[in-house]
Amino acid sequence: MKNISLKQIRAFIAVAELGKFRLAAEHIGVTQSAISVLIKELEYQLGVVLFDRHTRMVGLTFAGETFLPLARRISGQVEDAVQAMDDLATLRSGRVSVASAIVLASTLVPEVIAEFKRTHPDVEVSLTDVSEQRIRDLLIDGEVDIGIGTSRKIEANIREHRLFSDRLAVFFHKEHEFRKRKVLKWTDLEGQDIVGFASDSPIQTIVDRVLNNNEINTRLAFSVSFSTTMLSLVNQGLGICIAPEHSHRLSVPTETELRPLVEPEIRREIVALTLREHMPSPSARSFLDLLLSRASRQK
Repeated sequence: MKNISLKQIRAFIAVAELGKFRLAAEHIGVTQSAISVLIKELEYQLGVVLFDRHTRMVGLTFAGETFLPLARRISGQVEDAVQAMDDLATLRSGRVSVASAIVLASTLVPEVIAEFKRTHPDVEVSLTDVSEQRIRDLLIDGEVDIGIGTSRKIEANIREHRLFSDRLAVFFHKEHEFRKRKVLKWTDLEGQDIVGFASDSPIQTIVDRVLNNNEINTRLAFSVSFSTTMLSLVNQGLGICIAPEHSHRLSVPTETELRPLVEPEIRREIVALTLREHMPSPSARSFLDLLLSRASRQK
């Protein structure tokens, strides 16, 4: 493989365009002897003579004329590559892909995206709203840069960045008997009609475990996948639901109220997720910093 440098190529282009070694040397900021050495080294590496040096103005040989458009293309591609990297580093371009749990994708995340786009309008941001179970798979498969969901601390290759703490609460129709209470205990749920999440939901797993451990009997009225569906059913008086308190930031229907759920109080840590062994792009790093800052401001 030929050992040709970009400096040699730029020296060649300067001499070819200006016609004199002296002018070319001044143009690229080297001495005349230095540019002569660069051209000789380039000719040696290519095995051809590029310039006719027998005239007052340096002229291109046939080989030089053939090489000039190729050299310009190489130089231009390098400049384009450097500019592209500079744009990425300064956030004049780039992309960020985010996978988020559904409630957070409807509340916190759009606010962060809007603020990020105001500062970095040329960076492309994509959002995938998925179940908690899918977030880590997308991250590990390299399909997203950042995940947002509940802390598990079980994957060694995933780094968790704490956003805020959320707790479970009871949502109910405003005419429900619970409206007179400021706080509810788990035992208060005895005999209630429950609108629950699907059985494979991490939140429903927690709810079922607490109910079973405390021998609290409830009736499962509905089993749904989305918080919006759950709250709409509660809004119609078709049962109560146990959901993260943060769910109130959805467009909660006006007929619905909530109360904290205690004894025990169940909290979960909401985190941003990144891969430990992967260096995030400048765009992803900037988005993550804003996400962490925004979460800290809402505490």
